[in-house]
Amino acid sequence: MEHYGILEADSIELSFESRKILQSIHLAIPLGAVTAILGRNGGGKSCLLQIIFGTLEATYKSIRWNKTYLKYPYRQKGLVQYLPQYPLVPSYLSLEQGFRMYGVKIEETALGERWEQQKKKTFGEFSGGERRFWETLMVLFSPSQFVLLDEPFSHLSPLYVEELKRLIQIQKHRKGILITDHLYRDVLEIADRTYLLQNGTTYLLQNPLQELKDRGYLAQ
Repeated sequence: MEHYGILEADSIELSFESRKILQSIHLAIPLGAVTAILGRNGGGKSCLLQIIFGTLEATYKSIRWNKTYLKYPYRQKGLVQYLPQYPLVPSYLSLEQGFRMYGVKIEETALGERWEQQKKKTFGEFSGGERRFWETLMVLFSPSQFVLLDEPFSHLSPLYVEELKRLIQIQKHRKGILITDHLYRDVLEIADRTYLLQNGTTYLLQNPLQELKDRGYLAQ
């Protein structure tokens, strides 16, 4: 697959019964950058990622890659992978089997001794944070142009968070990364562009920390 520069989500609207969750959404995910979405719980961030991936139907949506409309982006081989908030693979699979299932070439990950020590363990043998770390890497290192990471820092120890941030920064030179997480300081540290999802609408922030305070997401 040829590499084009941007995956766009535009004119997205989503309603559940009479409640409007998303409206007038515009989001651009360029290759070679980390794009962040911040917002409060229940604001629709996970729904937005699922719509971009193609597994959640929206009332209206326009997902474009290379200016071409895609109804189901996940069906385009090598285009996009998604890390949901829930466990990604069956607990009985070994780490090695999970990475192979996602097409990851281990020699390209530079995980070295840590990988050799853990690769035969099943996902069910890891703690919640360890499992989250490895499943995030499975998606992050997959041979896809874009990755969507929903709460990748969830349940991770500070050491794992720092390691994951380092690896995200390395991988962004090969792909476009979209991340959402409540550890906003860690997100802002690695983000090249940041959106706030508020009242169902996205706002591209020019001065993230100040604008997050001005818009009430952070305390003054």
